[in-house]
Amino acid sequence: MYLGRTTPLIKHAPGAAPPRHQLVCFPYAGGGASFYRPWRDELPPDIDLLAVQYPGREERIDDPLIDDMGELAELLAAELAPLLDLPFTFFGHSMGAAVGYEITRRWAESGFPVPDRLIVSSQFAPPRIHAGDLLRHDDEGVLDELVRLGGVPGSVRESPELVQLIVSVVRNDYQVLDSCRFGADAPALDLPVTAFCGADDPAVTPRDIREWAAFTRAGFTERIFDGGHFYPRERLSETVAAVSELLARPAR
Repeated sequence: MYLGRTTPLIKHAPGAAPPRHQLVCFPYAGGGASFYRPWRDELPPDIDLLAVQYPGREERIDDPLIDDMGELAELLAAELAPLLDLPFTFFGHSMGAAVGYEITRRWAESGFPVPDRLIVSSQFAPPRIHAGDLLRHDDEGVLDELVRLGGVPGSVRESPELVQLIVSVVRNDYQVLDSCRFGADAPALDLPVTAFCGADDPAVTPRDIREWAAFTRAGFTERIFDGGHFYPRERLSETVAAVSELLARPAR
């Protein structure tokens, strides 16, 4: 086992072999780094796993939440930059795809090294990234949407305190999405982009993810999995195998 690189916002899960590549994973709205913990057992031993922990959740629950994409991306980029000393790939699920794109865009514009590939999962292409009408819902409406997407079980309603905590974090994260101002002039990236999606996702469809093809000048691919919005949880081994296959491809 190699020395960990865990920081307050980055959870490092090294493999059992000398690392050849780093995989940086960004969670969904309301989610935390633990979403990616099971990936360690499925990834090749020479892949370094770095899971991002947004402030205000899990063991960082006492940290102030950040509701602005620019501020969140700046914070995470500063935390990640010193840790990336190998070829690396970004994977972002749902809101995490928007965060991964924004950090990549910023680094490309500043001349900082960018990922070998951006893998976006269950998220619209940049001009359509938004919070929808969720921010106008009351707490019960927000919870209904989370249950519909499969983010939480319906049984969570039995704990009002837990509902309040979940809803407050999700509202914050949708405010992050609402703060995105990519617009129609969002830049295409000079690196490959791969888009993943669940075939039965009620929010982001396979047709939607194909719009990411316009935001790369280095090749676009897609992969559709059985399952819904949280197909990475439902199809864990299949999802990580698809990511591992992409990591095995030669760097740009």
